[in-house]
Amino acid sequence: MDSLFSPGGKGANQAVACAKMGADTWLMGKVGQDIFGQSLIDSLAGFGVRTDFIAREPNITTGVAAITVCDGNNSIILHGGANSEMTPAYIRSFAQELLSASAVMLQLEIPMETVYEAIRLLKGKVPIFLNPAPAVPIDDEILRGVDYFTPNEIECRMYTNVDVQCKDDAFAALNQLRDKGVRYPLITLGEKGIVYYNGTENRYKEAHKVRPVDTTAAGDTFSGTLAAMITAGKRLDEAVDIAQHASSITVTRLGAQDAIPTLAELT
Repeated sequence: MDSLFSPGGKGANQAVACAKMGADTWLMGKVGQDIFGQSLIDSLAGFGVRTDFIAREPNITTGVAAITVCDGNNSIILHGGANSEMTPAYIRSFAQELLSASAVMLQLEIPMETVYEAIRLLKGKVPIFLNPAPAVPIDDEILRGVDYFTPNEIECRMYTNVDVQCKDDAFAALNQLRDKGVRYPLITLGEKGIVYYNGTENRYKEAHKVRPVDTTAAGDTFSGTLAAMITAGKRLDEAVDIAQHASSITVTRLGAQDAIPTLAELT
């Protein structure tokens, strides 16, 4: 059995995807004062992510994940580590920087009260991209503050009670998310493609046909690329096309951040 150590984490992967697509990207987070923490910071900086807002926490380890890959699909065991120290107070301490951003991306590997604090602070002021993974319940009041919401079909079930088995199911789930106040819901369907609301209508796009090697960071690649393209001024339909293309390349490579393509590779 082969083993591979690779920098990752959903927020970090999404930041790397943004940076590789040419966006000026800053990551706010925490790591431990251990070898993994320094490795993560070095990796992010190497990919062009600004690390000024990453704090080193004493007496706690950096978050790690054990990922097994079989036939291209992955299973993950996660230890949050220093991620658990991302408090609402930490978010408030950088309120000015967050409010000056072109967009803010969130995921759920940090405490939910911190996610809630960020959304309350930014709602209606800065576009919010939320990738609800790992999936946990979210108050409808909070969802009303989200602009771009990107669950996969399994995560989507938690927020809509819709078991997505076909396109009609997926469109019904999109409508429920819109009823909850999400401006642009997008549901990724893996090898079956994606459904999303583009501001005018629900749309379905097929996935790119590739032979997957490792699906780790595929969703993060999609989410990060989508945010980078939207902030670059792309229409949502075009941004989805580019994000699907980037994700299809990621799954043909081993690892997480190293597997994410650059913008030049998409042309």
